[in-house]
Amino acid sequence: MKHTKHINIFILFIYFLISSCSEIIDMDLNDAENNRLVVEGTITTEQKTHWIKLSRTSDYFVNQPASGELNAQVSISTDDTTFYYIDPDNDGVYETDKELSAKTGKTYTLNIRLSNGEQYSAESYLKPIHPMDSITYTYAKSDIPVEEGYFYLINVFVQEPEPIGDYYLWEVFIDGKLESDTLRKKTFVSDEFVNGSYIADWPVYQIEESKITNDTTVIKLQMLSISKAEYEFKIAVLLETDFSGAGFNGPPTNIPTNISNGAVGFFGASAVTEDSLVIIK
Repeated sequence: MKHTKHINIFILFIYFLISSCSEIIDMDLNDAENNRLVVEGTITTEQKTHWIKLSRTSDYFVNQPASGELNAQVSISTDDTTFYYIDPDNDGVYETDKELSAKTGKTYTLNIRLSNGEQYSAESYLKPIHPMDSITYTYAKSDIPVEEGYFYLINVFVQEPEPIGDYYLWEVFIDGKLESDTLRKKTFVSDEFVNGSYIADWPVYQIEESKITNDTTVIKLQMLSISKAEYEFKIAVLLETDFSGAGFNGPPTNIPTNISNGAVGFFGASAVTEDSLVIIK
């Protein structure tokens, strides 16, 4: 009986302790910060239709795709030339009204005017790139413990020029379809450890064996020049998304951007070199 009384008193004590520590926390997530313009797009040396995507950030607790920003005036200019964009599908993805090819050594300025009169801009310098000599592939088993099976490694041969300060992005297409279609699938590096070297048979992309479904599959590898600012932007995005959540992570930080007036995202300019090969199973 004495033990039961002590247990009841202990339970009652815990109940009052928990009750006294309870507090309703009203979190202010600042709705104004959840309605910022998001800008995505790159102009390249490829002869094609280029695009700029405009959307809005949304509330943290809203589980729906970001809405497109419609009825904006979008253009890109360099020297005395201006290229205009249109929104053919009325979805916030603005395309050049004709195919064009950007030129290396030039600075391109993006100008955006929204229907409410707000204006945004960004600049990006289009740095040249050394053409790839060739690409090869290697069929190999993954050396990563958490991954199983075999992969096709896409290897590059290219001269990395002096001086230090170049940054690169690789895109991979499988039978004409973009495989590196999200940031987590892309490969991007700096020349910090290879500056001025000849890069021979260096694996820059890994394709799962299951992705190669035909007897013969065409692989296209693109190598793009990107700026230091774009490289740091992509790293920051990954650090705040895919690489976030570990026990030793620091507090969230603002992701850098080259868009003015409080917008987020990035506008880039890239030179492109590419090569293709055929994988025969």
